[in-house]
Amino acid sequence: MKAYLEKVAGPRLEELGITYSNAPFLVEISSNEGLSLRGLTEQLMVDKAHTTRVVSKLIDAGLVENRASGHEYSLYLTDEGREKAEAASVIFGEAWKSMFRDLTEEEKETLEEIFRKISKVIKEEVQ
Repeated sequence: MKAYLEKVAGPRLEELGITYSNAPFLVEISSNEGLSLRGLTEQLMVDKAHTTRVVSKLIDAGLVENRASGHEYSLYLTDEGREKAEAASVIFGEAWKSMFRDLTEEEKETLEEIFRKISKVIKEEVQ
């Protein structure tokens, strides 16, 4: 699934000036402004060092800002970051819709329930 999403969404995201791997960070911060690095790491279930690298790049690009002082982070999108996050969200939504276009509504609901259960197990194991 990741390869399909990257193939379908990647070029469109690059047109926006963001990479496929950075886009989920923008979308997540958009949904949870004020999020810490730790919270972002947990939400996306990625390595802390990876989160730090991506957030640094997003800050340098002027898409995200840290409004906290010291070592703590409180992440917010800039106006440009917000625009790109909204566009990325639409692009991801269209890619997912395309991927599941041949499924019936019942199959989509079943798959969603399966993903929810898998996600719960992963979150429990990671924490």
